[in-house]
Amino acid sequence: MKKIFAAFTAILMMGAAAFAEGYINAADLDKGSFTADIKCEDGFVIHANSEKNVEIKSADARTVGEDTFTQCIKLGGAGKLDYRSISFPAKAGETVTVQGVSSSKTEARAALVVNEAGETVAELPLKADGADVSTETFKAPADGTYYVWSKKSGIYIFQIKVGK
Repeated sequence: MKKIFAAFTAILMMGAAAFAEGYINAADLDKGSFTADIKCEDGFVIHANSEKNVEIKSADARTVGEDTFTQCIKLGGAGKLDYRSISFPAKAGETVTVQGVSSSKTEARAALVVNEAGETVAELPLKADGADVSTETFKAPADGTYYVWSKKSGIYIFQIKVGK
């Protein structure tokens, strides 16, 4: 009986790991202006430096499904691998969901998804601030680390999720 229980427990644990979801949600982060990388759970890293800071700030409450967002990660302009970006691991075929908006009240903007080599793998449209939160997805084309940043001007990221 103990062997059956141990085998059953091992199967459950492996199944949970296979379907584990990684995410970053701005509401889970401390507010402030940051000038150095912030390492978060699930392998997410917010990249900033002394010249190109990133801010975690309050935001007007917005609800998408069961999620209510009251804080955002402000990427205050175009990013690169080492600043104003958020990186995370993903495996080939996993779905990545990015929820955010433009920091402009009148102009929609694009978030770029870039691989470790700096190649764009997706361009995600984000609605103007004040509109509904944009929820955009893409499939990771290969195992690796991916980065999200603004193509040209400021954007607010509420959450990024990686899963099956």
